Amino acid sequence: MTLPYARDFMLGRMFAADAAFDGLFYTGVTSTGIYCLPSCRARKPRAEHVQFHATPQEARAAGLRACRRCHPDAYRGVPLPEAALLAALGGVSVPDVPGVRALADALNLGESALHAQWRDLFQVTPGEWLARERVRLAARALRGTGGSVAEVAFAVGFGSLSAFGAQFRRGMHLTPQAWRHAGRGGGLTLTLPAGFPLEVVWVDLGRDPDSVTQRVEAQAGRVASAWTLPGGPQRVTLHVTAGQVEVHPDAPDALTPTDWEALHTLTVRALGLHAPLAGGDWPVPLVPQAFDGLIWAVAGQQVTFAQACRIRRTLTLRYGTPVAGGLTAPPTAARLAALDDTDLCACGLTDARAALLRRLAGRVARGELNLDALGRGTVGAARRTLLAVPGIGPWTADYVLLRVLGFPDVVPEGDAALAASLRRTHVLPARPTPAQVQTLLRPHAPRRSQAVLRAWHAALDRT
Repeated sequence: MTLPYARDFMLGRMFAADAAFDGLFYTGVTSTGIYCLPSCRARKPRAEHVQFHATPQEARAAGLRACRRCHPDAYRGVPLPEAALLAALGGVSVPDVPGVRALADALNLGESALHAQWRDLFQVTPGEWLARERVRLAARALRGTGGSVAEVAFAVGFGSLSAFGAQFRRGMHLTPQAWRHAGRGGGLTLTLPAGFPLEVVWVDLGRDPDSVTQRVEAQAGRVASAWTLPGGPQRVTLHVTAGQVEVHPDAPDALTPTDWEALHTLTVRALGLHAPLAGGDWPVPLVPQAFDGLIWAVAGQQVTFAQACRIRRTLTLRYGTPVAGGLTAPPTAARLAALDDTDLCACGLTDARAALLRRLAGRVARGELNLDALGRGTVGAARRTLLAVPGIGPWTADYVLLRVLGFPDVVPEGDAALAASLRRTHVLPARPTPAQVQTLLRPHAPRRSQAVLRAWHAALDRT
């Protein structure tokens, strides 16, 4: 079968371990006799030892066997429309695309077809995606190069400095210059959008009133959290005043530039600032540390929310890292990967869930499961990657899509708390089935994640 990509392009995606192309082609290594997903984190082979295949069957026919690290046979197939669009997108450079019309032309699509497909695949509009990607490229350039703000703006494809400034502030919640100098003087301040509903965030941050990872003082506009930065764990206090969020780590002088960048990311995730809001929208706060989100997901399988909180607290107290103020940073993937299943079972997990959590910890620690890359790709690719992990079913995958990766239009249709909340809200005679949950939330598309959060918060009000 002929692949739609040039060999040099596929080599580049393989060396970058780009999960967005998992299932679109497979990497065969003639020197070892194995085939892998492009995202495999095993040691990369020399280019002359690589051949590419369209399917696992084709790779096996060439005499290769499946990699035991990335498990390419477990990866589910990519629908043809998604594969075709991603194949075309692989040849598109964001800085060279001035707008949505140019993107449609580059992909050989009409604008209406582009909008429809983009919503289905990325759960954002093409314009939102372009702005997000440009801001991401600009943020990296501002911290990593000495180019002026204007040089960076035009290099990533913005047509004017005013458009760049507006989009950067909207996506990063500070000015380009403030981002470039973040951490100098020991401070970081983010600006909240006008009318930002902070009460939603306070409820969400305080959903476990006995949390050992954070202390919420909503009346004082303050939350202290135990976060693990690249340089190690610290207590970090967020103080909200007059439409701004001041970020105060306990030991700012000890932080590196990379630590400050991580602090920005963690703050944005914790407050639900990762996606622009329209009038009346709710922010959907994410679990700040992505691996901790996987802990929440596994701890929450087929138990009540209160039970999930207890399991996570026990795991954190036993295997997390204490910081100041009596708080404890959540366990890292490397820490849990080094444990036995019996250690995890002693924290309240079943045998199957202990095995799943250790499996996920190992894959994250080894770089085989790149959650950041999954969040930037298509929702279908993220779901397929998660479901390919033994022990992850639809509910767990949807929870991770919504609470960890930040997709805006996700419905965990099998969630018991969601169904119970919808039953009360709609005064139904019985708990709605998964199909009925989808029907009830369909009017909220393409922002159904917000509707799910509203239902979850309504459930918290009754407990």
